[in-house]
Amino acid sequence: MSAPRRNGQPPLSCEPCRKAKVRCDNATPACQNCIRRGKADGCVYPISPVTRTWYSDNAPSPTASPRSQGRPDSLIQGGRSTPNGDEKLAMGLPPNNNSAMFSEMDEQFRGSLYIDSSSAGRAEPATPDPRQVQMGARLLALLFENLPLYEHLAETSLDVWPEGCILGHRLITGMFEALEDILEALTSDPSYVKDRHSTMLRWSQKIFDDSSKALTVHASTTPEDYIRRLSSRWEGIGLVYSIVGQGAMLERDWRSIRERERNVPRDQKSLAAQAVSASDACLQFCDTFGAVDDSLGWLLFQHLHLLTLVYGENDPRAWRKLAELATVAFTLGSNQSEKDTKTPFFVVELRKRLVAGAYSIDKQLATSLGRPPQISWRYYDVQFPLDLSYDEILAEPKIREAAISKLDKTGWNTQGVVGKSAWLRIALLIGSTREQILELSLSRRIDDLTRKVQEVSQQSHKTWNELPSFLRWRPGSPDPNGSSSVLLPLYLNFLYNDFLLYRVLVKRTQSGGEGLISVSQNILSTILELIGKEIGSRAGTYNVGWNASSFGIPAAGVLAIELLRQSEAQSQLQATTFRRSEVIQKLTVFASHLQYVVRPHDGMYDVCQRARKVISNILDRVLSVSPSPMPASLPADVLATNWLNGEAVTLDDGTDLYRWIESLYPDTTGAASWA
Repeated sequence: MSAPRRNGQPPLSCEPCRKAKVRCDNATPACQNCIRRGKADGCVYPISPVTRTWYSDNAPSPTASPRSQGRPDSLIQGGRSTPNGDEKLAMGLPPNNNSAMFSEMDEQFRGSLYIDSSSAGRAEPATPDPRQVQMGARLLALLFENLPLYEHLAETSLDVWPEGCILGHRLITGMFEALEDILEALTSDPSYVKDRHSTMLRWSQKIFDDSSKALTVHASTTPEDYIRRLSSRWEGIGLVYSIVGQGAMLERDWRSIRERERNVPRDQKSLAAQAVSASDACLQFCDTFGAVDDSLGWLLFQHLHLLTLVYGENDPRAWRKLAELATVAFTLGSNQSEKDTKTPFFVVELRKRLVAGAYSIDKQLATSLGRPPQISWRYYDVQFPLDLSYDEILAEPKIREAAISKLDKTGWNTQGVVGKSAWLRIALLIGSTREQILELSLSRRIDDLTRKVQEVSQQSHKTWNELPSFLRWRPGSPDPNGSSSVLLPLYLNFLYNDFLLYRVLVKRTQSGGEGLISVSQNILSTILELIGKEIGSRAGTYNVGWNASSFGIPAAGVLAIELLRQSEAQSQLQATTFRRSEVIQKLTVFASHLQYVVRPHDGMYDVCQRARKVISNILDRVLSVSPSPMPASLPADVLATNWLNGEAVTLDDGTDLYRWIESLYPDTTGAASWA
């Protein structure tokens, strides 16, 4: 049992029990509730009570470019945990095991890389530990040995999920070209052939020396010069590993890679986990010097995305890493100025994209975990990036200015192009609404909740209607350019705003259930249309699986619960609101799709398979002639719980709903299952 706190209060509940609002026994390393639900790995205890902000009528609403003055926080301190890999190193060094290599990182750096308050402000950078130089040499050897494979995986990441990379194709390609030039120079050195280990040690020391100096830029710095200098720093090496890890997770033909390449792990998640360890080690190297610049922000952003891909959005590692990204984003945002003439245009625009991307993923994780956001529009200088392509950002001034002249007065392109910048601009608009929804959801006391929910909903609909027409997809819209698969997720995001707002009403006031069910039906129909387009095109994308798990599962959970309520005569909804036969049909199709749209190595795979099995069991029960009776009534706010994603639902007699449904039909893969 956990010891009482110093103030004499009982020990704090673990995060899963706190979210589920159930009593926690405070056992370590995992409480009994988490062990019973198979969530022992996520059983973590907060260091201090979770604080929430109060909703204020006097607070200004988010604007197109929210600004606020603030003081940068200090860098996050302390050691990092490092996941382990399990494959052999393929390089000219003495035989090593990646599991041993990556597990060493945690022990070696836990003490040596701790930055306390007295050292954080030192003018002189710290000298790297010899063990750090040794580890850096091994990371470099691994990188150079597998450079062709890694370049292929980086291409995969950029092609399949361009929204997941803060840098464009040209800059990432430039980094690999720089690394190839370095490798060519190394292999032409006779000492490299004689003693690769010593050569890698010297090169590792050189990168530490370069990384200890600020990566200065001036108005005439070119993208090519900047990216080549970055390639010889630990920020750049870590960035490469992060994007390679993303590519490994997104690769759809791993068997061909294993047949073509030697010493490749059996499953792609193992290589991605190794990339997590490698990029995390590079972040620890960067902590040695304590500098904060754009390249560190890029590395943190890509590392965070990789964590969500490998371990899922519910994993606490992503949330902890977000705190570091929030610090860097605040520092960069507070240091930028519209009158800055010394920073190159491409760095300024990429910085806007980084801060916007950090703001967006903060709202994404906060919404998923039910926590207050770490990046607030009240304190961060979040500016909208111009709706330009990467090539236009990196172009010569004459070409760039011509592209800027074609934008409308609000910064949108007028050619109907849906690019990375358009996604980030929309993500900012959605994020500002999500922040207000989180305020309503997490505040302890809110006056006139119904009115405030309606105001936020109206603002969300106004934002949607003010988007350029080429970005607004609607059901039944013509698709002459085949762009609907790109625009559907945008539509889903705005639908999900309404879903979250209705869920707040149901949870707080036990009203709004009809609206929640209606928008859930719309979300599920849109998800099925998106999946259908993927099947028709035979070109799978990461977004399909992510949308199915992020939007489809919460909506399906509401509809499945409503089926249970109707079977128990606990619902008064009219047939015009809840189309029972249509819902059953679509839930059946959705459950069957969950088997393959999220692949076994994806971070959200386990969540999706649990949801699939439970939906199947509910369908079996409601379609049975003589279903077994429920042990007790469902709670009044049951529709508002995200129960398929782990939030507990307790019946009136204390029975766990999820476990009871699981026990109905233990073998959901047999012929009797409806999904």
